[in-house]
Amino acid sequence: MFVIRQKSRTIVRQIDRLILYRNQSNISSESTHSCSETWASSDTNGLVKQLSTRIKAGGPITIADFMRESLLNPQYGYYTRHEVFGRKGDFITAPEISQIFGELLAVWIMYEHSNSGSKDLQLVELGPGRGTLMNDIVRVLRKRKYVDVHTSIALYEASPLMRRRQAETLLHRSFDPVISNDYRIPDGNCPLMWIDDLKQLQARKTYFVTNELFDAYPIHKFQKTPQGWREVMIDWNPTTKQLQYVLSSKQTIMSRMYQNFLNGIDDRQHVEISPERSVMMQGICKHLSTHGGSALIGDYGHWGEKEDTLRGFRKHEVVDALSDPGNIDITADVDFEELALSGSQIANVHFYGPVSQRNFLYNLGIDIRASTLARDKSPEEQKEILSAVEKLVSPEYMGERFLYLCVQNANNKTEPAGFSSPY
Repeated sequence: MFVIRQKSRTIVRQIDRLILYRNQSNISSESTHSCSETWASSDTNGLVKQLSTRIKAGGPITIADFMRESLLNPQYGYYTRHEVFGRKGDFITAPEISQIFGELLAVWIMYEHSNSGSKDLQLVELGPGRGTLMNDIVRVLRKRKYVDVHTSIALYEASPLMRRRQAETLLHRSFDPVISNDYRIPDGNCPLMWIDDLKQLQARKTYFVTNELFDAYPIHKFQKTPQGWREVMIDWNPTTKQLQYVLSSKQTIMSRMYQNFLNGIDDRQHVEISPERSVMMQGICKHLSTHGGSALIGDYGHWGEKEDTLRGFRKHEVVDALSDPGNIDITADVDFEELALSGSQIANVHFYGPVSQRNFLYNLGIDIRASTLARDKSPEEQKEILSAVEKLVSPEYMGERFLYLCVQNANNKTEPAGFSSPY
């Protein structure tokens, strides 16, 4: 158990509430939506119309199907059409808050690599957003002479729109990157490529970094009833012309598949399961098991205790996930126990954590780095730096809601930075 060292520090407490909202769990999905909340119908939302046609033809769909269409539908998907990050978007992530976050992750990468006994450094970011995090990491690696002929970078990204934004940030030009093509980071001359499958990675020692990826993977939701566990589905209401939650009238494919697991749960009325998260976790672990390296997984989540976390975001406000699909972000907290159990099925890997973002960043020296960065700055600039740090580490905001899990090849005998000892 990590112990946080208490120290007095002057930090601005006026934190944007958008940080808090992004990490709060939603109300139960059976509850009615707020009267002030605007809901789209099949008359006003093309995706609702498309989904209603599908539901009328084949019956209610799973929440996983709904999330997949809402986020990645080629015509109406949220990630395929919208600028989602930053103050102009619907949410803001840790790399967008402060450069210190990316700098500390670069320290973590260098620490892991320095203990590997290898010159090879294949760095992979999963779900790179606008490329801000990788840009900060590369800047530090270049300064520390870590970007050389032995270094390669890969970005795992499903959205063509986001790949374009990442190219603008990292390559300083606007174009549509081609999957698996070899590009070059300016001033570093190390190769950069985009991938959409982990099999496209090189067969070499690899260091994975992911920040807020797993929360976007589709989930299946289950509710305990007198008749046993039933899957929560999405139906269409012909009266309101809106989507609504319903319970399956009988067992579904997924409830049968997870029947033994669900029947062993006594302390929860709702459970969220994501097979796609498990598949990705196992893909990461297989690569580490075969080729060596480490993975750092950060997201807001829990260790198997939360029940109902599905929610939507519009302009930094929590909204019902069904209210306007395709035009809002839809997310669910990550069950880190589920990730660890899935990854543990792969031989030759071991896990550390999860630990809170607060503990992780303090162990990497966020307070020292903030003091150095604030030195010789104006009072206003110092306030901005310290305020950003507070957003990252405060228990009321991101500090306790974000967790970090580390996976290493079992041949690595050194504990990862940020996880090894109490702060």
